[in-house]
Amino acid sequence: MIREGEMADVDLATVVALLDDEHVRSILVATSETPRSATELAARCELSTSSIYRRLDRLTEADLVGERTRPRSDGHHETVYASRLDRFEVTIRDGELSWEIERESDDVADQLTRLWGKL
Repeated sequence: MIREGEMADVDLATVVALLDDEHVRSILVATSETPRSATELAARCELSTSSIYRRLDRLTEADLVGERTRPRSDGHHETVYASRLDRFEVTIRDGELSWEIERESDDVADQLTRLWGKL
């Protein structure tokens, strides 16, 4: 897991604003199951493809969604998106607010380790 501060800097207000959007939440949930194309997300989330791309751009900038390439049987490739958000936590204790975000790593070695652990 990657903790806040180790990846692209994103502030709390940005993350909260993103998560306040029900469509962003549905994109994150859908892409946490399996990587999906923008077209697949548009159908699943009942949004236009342009609305999906706008949200994906913001999620990618915040490093909450990653892009991957999926080969197709016709020899072409398509871009798919996978949620990187694993956990988001806000804590208010002793007069202080702190927050932590954990992301899945895009490192190939980490991906292989996770796959191996599932066997």
